[in-house]
Amino acid sequence: MKIYSFPENYEKVSDAFSVVTENGEKIGVYGCDVSAFPLNQVWPGYQRPFEQTEPTSFTMFGSDNAVTLIITPKDFFETVTVRPLDKNIGPEFADGKVRVTFPGPGQYSVEFDDMHHVLTVFIDPEKEFGIDEKDENVLYFAPGVHYSEEITELCDNETVYFAPGSVVYGGFSASDKKNVRVLGYGILDNSSIERGKGSPLCFSHCENVWVEGITIVNSSAWTAHFSGCTNVTADNIKLIGMWRYNSDGCDFTNCTNAVLRNSYLRNYDDCIVIKGLAGNTTLPVRNVYAENCVLWCDWGRAMEIGAETCAPTISDICFKNIHVIHGDSVMMDIQHGDHAEVSHIRFEDIYTEYTAKAMAGKLQTERDEVYVNANEKHMPLLFTILTIHTMWSHDDVTGNISDVRFKNIHVHSEDGRIPPSNIAAAADNTVISDILFEDVFVNGVKQTDKKALGIDAGSTSDLPESLIVGEGDAPKKGGIVKNVVLR
Repeated sequence: MKIYSFPENYEKVSDAFSVVTENGEKIGVYGCDVSAFPLNQVWPGYQRPFEQTEPTSFTMFGSDNAVTLIITPKDFFETVTVRPLDKNIGPEFADGKVRVTFPGPGQYSVEFDDMHHVLTVFIDPEKEFGIDEKDENVLYFAPGVHYSEEITELCDNETVYFAPGSVVYGGFSASDKKNVRVLGYGILDNSSIERGKGSPLCFSHCENVWVEGITIVNSSAWTAHFSGCTNVTADNIKLIGMWRYNSDGCDFTNCTNAVLRNSYLRNYDDCIVIKGLAGNTTLPVRNVYAENCVLWCDWGRAMEIGAETCAPTISDICFKNIHVIHGDSVMMDIQHGDHAEVSHIRFEDIYTEYTAKAMAGKLQTERDEVYVNANEKHMPLLFTILTIHTMWSHDDVTGNISDVRFKNIHVHSEDGRIPPSNIAAAADNTVISDILFEDVFVNGVKQTDKKALGIDAGSTSDLPESLIVGEGDAPKKGGIVKNVVLR
């Protein structure tokens, strides 16, 4: 086990929890801010008021083996839940302390009574990156706090390294570069960057990009954006502390051969997003793979293809072994409003968790609007497959969707309800075809009724407010839905 040093003079320390090992070794606990409720503003909008946030905590260290922690919350609690639930981690608690044994590397949410009192635990593999701080192609950040109000532009063959115990304010970008790496077990804090003035990580038309290990907090916009890139790997990245508008997780726009794996994304907008943007309209989206990730979506879609689909094709996309521990709007979404032909899409081994107290997302229409959770029985949609023209669409003609497979889908529903879904060819002259749902389980029971799941062909069930933006966007029978199979 490797306990990371805690950076001196870092302002974001949490006193909500004390964490020690079985041997009594203290592990530092960081603080950050997240959304208190899902009230969003359409881009470009304005900066969200800080009063709409609430604090959360996280801790991180390295271990290749199972680890037992003793967690002591500052405040009184009655129940403890460790997510993902399918990991079957049963906490023990007595005398105000909680004893939890984690199985090894991964990301875990320890929730005291509810989703508003959480300690997130990041356990990294004990990996040595082999970085030479004297290498002229290495930007090396030693343990401690490093401050910048600017986005650092990277060069060909450059590596940025975050040593454990380092905190770097700012962000990093590269355009038309090759062999760029961002590595290490430190923290990238984007709070010094004004909203919309630079993402924590942004790579445009780059080749061979590798991001691994880092934790990113307080994103000012899309957190990790890969645009028009080829050969991208993002491994064991942790995104938390997102509360500013449009702080997506990982956006792969017009990319080819991209992989996201072993990562944690808690975002205040969509978590994993596959898009085609208007500026790259001739570039396809192809071979994008997300595997073994834990998602907490405070707003929007946990896994999304769209809404912008400006590309000749969007194909060979796979989400596999994904755990959605909290969601707001849609767990698995294909929202198609531009000219691309969308095909060969796979969602496999997906685990979703629904709590009885989930809050319904709202779009803010007035600056001083107050959030009211009027729907106490809100459930995010499980599946959405739409051809639909929205305010994000750029093309007059919308393409088709075909060959989509959902396989081995597991729903944990706290109150036993079956989550709704939606399939609608709402854009004129579009076809949604060859959609297979295979082995869909709700609380361990295999589902056999398409209508009960909301996936009967031609479905036009009600969509959440967060999915409908602009006038005239409501689903209609403008196209054709055919060959939808549940088995």
